[in-house]
Amino acid sequence: MLLREYLKSLDENELEAYAQRAGTSAKYLRSHVMGATRGASLKFMRALANASDGQVSLIDVLVHYGVPRDELKEQAA
Repeated sequence: MLLREYLKSLDENELEAYAQRAGTSAKYLRSHVMGATRGASLKFMRALANASDGQVSLIDVLVHYGVPRDELKEQAA
């Protein structure tokens, strides 16, 4: 699932809980992660994927932040 879609699917309480698991705030998720307006560290991207309880993969988070899927496939080979 795409990270943006996952975030949109969460109600306010779920978003708060997800933010806490990821080590950030719901406000930060809404203002900076939804639109990927700021870069993110690999540590934070891993936290976003892990906090989703399997709903969003690390690859989906990387793509959200602008890494092309074909580039990820090349690196895995």
